[in-house]
Amino acid sequence: MTDDHHSEEAIVHHEPPRKRRKESVTMQPPLTPMIDVTFQLLLFFILTFTFRESEGLIPGALPKRGTGGVSARQTLNKPIRIRIIAVDARKRAVYEIEGVNERIEDPEKLYKILIGRQEVLKSKEGPVIIKPDAVVRWQYVVEVFNQAVRARFKTIGFAPVS
Repeated sequence: MTDDHHSEEAIVHHEPPRKRRKESVTMQPPLTPMIDVTFQLLLFFILTFTFRESEGLIPGALPKRGTGGVSARQTLNKPIRIRIIAVDARKRAVYEIEGVNERIEDPEKLYKILIGRQEVLKSKEGPVIIKPDAVVRWQYVVEVFNQAVRARFKTIGFAPVS
């Protein structure tokens, strides 16, 4: 009997700690705080996000090199020059058309004058040159451009800001 008992003690069975555990323990991080932080971040970004109007594109193309022929010079002889002048520390603007002795505040009136110029010139080819003052808001420049496009002028350009 001592031999049997002694032989059982001689055999050493090694079990890793994982196998010694009777119950299966799964490690899971606490989800409630992570969900709370996620919702707080989501709420922060929703409340601090500012919506802006999308920027518009103004169609335009430069002339091809060497195409400044006689017909191009003839149409440039009578351009319609529209000057945009800032009034009241950039809050408002007025429009001046070369050859018209009044300042225009209403875009609809500007449109009617451009249509009248088309009838006098009998052409929609005559260029419209927009010259804004340096401190004029961009919305007024776009408004003049839109009225020239509405009047169906084909050549619309911008003079350099002085």
